[in-house]
Amino acid sequence: MTRLVFQLFCLSLIFFLGGALTDNHDSCPQWAASGECDNNPGYMLNNCAKSCDQIAKQALNDAKELEGIESFFDLEAKDIHGKIVNFSQFKGQVTLVVNVASECGYTDSHYRSLVKLYKEIDSAPINIMAFPCNQFGKQEPGTADEILEFVEEEYGVEFTMMEKVDVNGPNASIVYKFLKSKAGPSTITWNFATYFVIAPDGSVESHSGVEPLELKHQLFTLAKSGDEL
Repeated sequence: MTRLVFQLFCLSLIFFLGGALTDNHDSCPQWAASGECDNNPGYMLNNCAKSCDQIAKQALNDAKELEGIESFFDLEAKDIHGKIVNFSQFKGQVTLVVNVASECGYTDSHYRSLVKLYKEIDSAPINIMAFPCNQFGKQEPGTADEILEFVEEEYGVEFTMMEKVDVNGPNASIVYKFLKSKAGPSTITWNFATYFVIAPDGSVESHSGVEPLELKHQLFTLAKSGDEL
């Protein structure tokens, strides 16, 4: 938060000294969304001030929205049937969260891997929550019924499918705003790009660029630690 306040101060100073904030490159919004305002602030504040300002203000708004939410277990969200899922039921368990899509080049490999992982979980206290999202290439255009029919008929999915959501931007799900605030990245880059692992004690880790089965050992290790809580 301190870095964010400093960025806003710098942006305000730029505005005061030079007028309206502007972007000097067409790629500024993309760079800002990928975290470059934090990673490369000198260049970005000079060349992409408008986009960095928008990202900083959105981060402040998200922080306000997250006030009072101390844990993953304080959250709730709708599943694909429209039923409220209260995350408090996952205390003492391990939860794996990922954004999914039905028409992506990664769809087949990741769904098959998720289904295999779910079968290997068996009775272990491990949950999988998949959030459909249409923000990347519009590759999740279907209705809830269409998405559910696809994953059940094509892959035999039995793990929890959640309501379709945004994972980035002002309309992002509060679940994703919380997870990104705790473990990063600041922006989800694509379908299946980032897996969040929530431990039995509520701590959050993110893993980008992985297949679900690569997380199997960690999930089972955390599940055993949950037995000791």
